[in-house]
Amino acid sequence: MAVFTGTTIEEAKEKARVQLKPTVNQTIEFTVFQQPRHGFLGIGRRQAQVDAVIKDKEITMPSLEEKDEQPAKESEQKPTSLNSAEDELDPAEIKRRQQANLKKVQATSKELIKYLTTVFKELGIAVEPRIINLEAHDLKIDLQTEENGRVIGKYGRRINAMEQLSNIFMDYHGAAKVNVELDASNYRERRQEAVHNMAQKAAMEVVASGKAVFMDPMPARERKQIHHELENNHHVKTYSHGREPYRSVVIAPKD
Repeated sequence: MAVFTGTTIEEAKEKARVQLKPTVNQTIEFTVFQQPRHGFLGIGRRQAQVDAVIKDKEITMPSLEEKDEQPAKESEQKPTSLNSAEDELDPAEIKRRQQANLKKVQATSKELIKYLTTVFKELGIAVEPRIINLEAHDLKIDLQTEENGRVIGKYGRRINAMEQLSNIFMDYHGAAKVNVELDASNYRERRQEAVHNMAQKAAMEVVASGKAVFMDPMPARERKQIHHELENNHHVKTYSHGREPYRSVVIAPKD
């Protein structure tokens, strides 16, 4: 067994062919170990990896009877049901997978801490990220620093951007469907109160003017909060508008 790498799967295979040099009576059996990724801002970049094994070609001469029977055998094959009992997972298997996912999140979160420290260092900001909550699908990190204003950024743009990159980082490194939340000096709690006030003020404006109010773009967490804040308001309705990262909430008259 030998593993070959390349920027693409085909490049890795070609390296294997050149080095192994199979004869006319041999063939190379490939197994893809790792698909290549270009990455995003340095996150998740990796090369393709294939395992290559040389095997002798098997030359068989089927009889006429075997040739005639082959189509019949193929037609008799029945597709396997995707809903078979074998596909159902028992509680023990579900628990095992959850534990495995938790271990993956724990390992990847340590790499994320290093990544965040490096990125902020490149920005000239000394930050010490600390994990304050870690679960199978949730990760909260507190960015401890003496420069909270620079870490958070105007209207929270920097910390929100870093949060988005953190989610991408976890996904690229195999910890999928993990919700990462970055905080600094209780910014999220203070921001939650500010969003509450904005939602109430905007709703009053809509009722008074009879016109819709388009709010500034904000993260999904804050949009969800506004929808929840006003879902029982009998005078206004809310919906999201636009595409990430410029997606925003619209508050409009209900009638």
